Amino acid sequence: MTPEEKKEILETYKWIKVKYYQLDENKSWEERYRDLEKHHWEETNFLIAKIREIIELI
Repeated sequence: MTPEEKKEILETYKWIKVKYYQLDENKSWEERYRDLEKHHWEETNFLIAKIREIIELI
């Protein structure tokens, strides 16, 4: 991992490749909840994969 990559991880959120959750007011609260839950799963899985990648480097 380059010093630039380390700096980006430590100082920003740009390295997180999961798009921000966008609330869709046209959906029911149930649909919005499912969308939000799906987003959290995607983000969590991405972060776990990134941690595993970093651990392999050390």
